[in-house]
Amino acid sequence: MTQKPSDFGGLCFLGADQISRNLMCRVVVVGANGAGKTWLAQRLGYILGAPVIHKDALALTAHWHQRSREDVHAALVDKVSDEGWILEGGPSILVQPILDRTTFVIWLDIPAPLRAWRVFCRSARYLGRTRPEHPVNNRDWPGPRQARFLWRSLTAGPRFRSAVADALKTDPTPVIRLRTPHDVKAFLDQIASP
Repeated sequence: MTQKPSDFGGLCFLGADQISRNLMCRVVVVGANGAGKTWLAQRLGYILGAPVIHKDALALTAHWHQRSREDVHAALVDKVSDEGWILEGGPSILVQPILDRTTFVIWLDIPAPLRAWRVFCRSARYLGRTRPEHPVNNRDWPGPRQARFLWRSLTAGPRFRSAVADALKTDPTPVIRLRTPHDVKAFLDQIASP
């Protein structure tokens, strides 16, 4: 069994017998802005043949307007009622109705400078366009919203880390905490190996 976040300080390698298709059938990928949640979720979805649920796709309408917290929660609970999925998002997805359905949690705890660089590069890449995981008409443009988002990427790490740890510390769902790109690659290699 994997250890809980408070019990280990680095990558927790699992034996092949511990990472079964049953364990990986309903996976939550959680982390701060720029941690690589979407990228990892998409790769896991491909490897495992599971649909990917993007929390932002359920939370946004158009022009970066947010649905109500209650509507987002209801949509997430509805989506996770299916049998197989990969859900990616921030700590707000770690609520009991979702954790009750989750078979495995991947916590991306990537250093702030790398996360901020990724947010900057992602914004530049999609400048004037909507990212594939977002609803239409949520274009990335430079401005105050992007500046605030980039600042949060640099400063919100401790708050996100505390929120994730608090949500997972008593939950029995197996968790792995990945702290570096090397950890992520090693984990994916392990999942993808026959």
